[in-house]
Amino acid sequence: MTDRELLVRQLEDSFANRALLYWEIYRAFAAEVGPAKAAELLATAIERRGEAAGQALFGKLGAPTPTAVADAFLAVSPDGGRIFPHDRIDEADGSVRIAVRRCPLKDAWSRIGLSDDELALMCRIAGRFDNGCFGAAGIGFAAETWQPGMGGCCRLHLKPGGE
Repeated sequence: MTDRELLVRQLEDSFANRALLYWEIYRAFAAEVGPAKAAELLATAIERRGEAAGQALFGKLGAPTPTAVADAFLAVSPDGGRIFPHDRIDEADGSVRIAVRRCPLKDAWSRIGLSDDELALMCRIAGRFDNGCFGAAGIGFAAETWQPGMGGCCRLHLKPGGE
């Protein structure tokens, strides 16, 4: 195994560990405060972390556009985008759609046998990172997180202005 292959494996393992940590935190909170409140608390914390990451990543963009934000975001995608493979579509109206084909968090939850409903819940909770991150960019943002029957993983929609 090359040094690069080892680092990629360790990075994948790190994302899987993060996924499993989210799941265990959710389960512990759910036992104490119920599933709805647990999901709310964990999602809020993850969104706050996303906001801090977004401020650091996008804070120097000046007047952000969806194209500039997508460029900056994808430029720091782990392993040149291979950890989160995606399709990017730049629209004529200036918006950008990013369809993530694979997510190591979702893969980790699938490996431990979460049901489709649990998997969708965890994707929705973890997806709040993107709400915080792109919310800090100063552009419009919407996300579709994985649901049963949906191919790939999440779909991110970056829009001009604060739409």
